[in-house]
Amino acid sequence: MSGEALLSLRALSAGYHGQAIVHEASFDIEAGSVVALLGANGAGKTTLLKTAIGLLPRIDGHCLLASNEISLLSTRERARRVAWVPQLADTAWRYTVRELVSQGRYAHLGAFASYGLADEQAVNQALSTMDLSALESRTMQELSGGEARRVLIARALAQDTPLLALDEPAAHLDPGRQVELMELLRSIAADGKGVLVSVHDVNAARRFADRVILIDHQGLAHFGRPDEVLSTTRLSLAFDTEFLEGSHHQYGTFLLPIARLRPPPADGASNDA
Repeated sequence: MSGEALLSLRALSAGYHGQAIVHEASFDIEAGSVVALLGANGAGKTTLLKTAIGLLPRIDGHCLLASNEISLLSTRERARRVAWVPQLADTAWRYTVRELVSQGRYAHLGAFASYGLADEQAVNQALSTMDLSALESRTMQELSGGEARRVLIARALAQDTPLLALDEPAAHLDPGRQVELMELLRSIAADGKGVLVSVHDVNAARRFADRVILIDHQGLAHFGRPDEVLSTTRLSLAFDTEFLEGSHHQYGTFLLPIARLRPPPADGASNDA
């Protein structure tokens, strides 16, 4: 890792209508690094991601994108610094694969600039990287969920930004494609970009991420090395699930969820409920 901070959060609180879901998150995303974001469903992963890259207003704290306060950047300036891969949206379905991936070049075109050879090459490279060249003429509605997810990632690659932020990109992908995706994100980071990605797979985070962010049940974001943050105790509290730690001779330590933990009953409630 180069040590260059592409994204810096300082005591950032994120939520809606003045109500914080995630409290005082502080972390850096550096060039050359993969940072994985984890937390239970509803913990605020998407909210934190969107706030960190300026798609939602922050409630408190500071967020710097390439040393610039993100709220002061224009939409185009943000789009030249960070590419966003959302969960699937209905508006995508009317486009062909190539049309959607080509949208990633809009941030690099001025008000009167035309789509040129460099843009065409960037789109072709993104399609090839995500194994989509044979599907480029299909509409999004003709694709499987996993294929459509890969198209959105290809659009972000075509955008060619220093930082990528991805919201659960492994959703709808089969296990082989999930591993392939995480290896791709590692390769992207090795080329000098920063990657911030939300995941559900604890072991993928431990294996592929340089740093992790774990949002616990109180909305606090714990940041650090995977082996430091993803302890069985902290994971059990965050996911209400008991985890067992094991070891593999080739891949090292792994974590296995073994039992759902039931929250303590409310006063007067029956344990049989």
